[in-house]
Amino acid sequence: MEITVKLFATLGTYLPPGAARNAATVTVEEGADIAAVLARLGVPREQVHLALVNGVYIAPERLAETRLAPGDTLALWPPVAGG
Repeated sequence: MEITVKLFATLGTYLPPGAARNAATVTVEEGADIAAVLARLGVPREQVHLALVNGVYIAPERLAETRLAPGDTLALWPPVAGG
């Protein structure tokens, strides 16, 4: 199945070749969870601070249990510091 992955800030380095504007369409197994997508892209789980599926927040402890559907958009951000 195909999903859209958006990786922001430093996570953008994990996007596959051909990605544009921090986003790429990727093919994953039917019913894949967020943790499986992270593994496929090589994104270390500890580098993901914020995850949204179709604009809905997913708590970090739910990454391995949140299944994706065809056409979903997964957006990920690393921890951010500022002052």
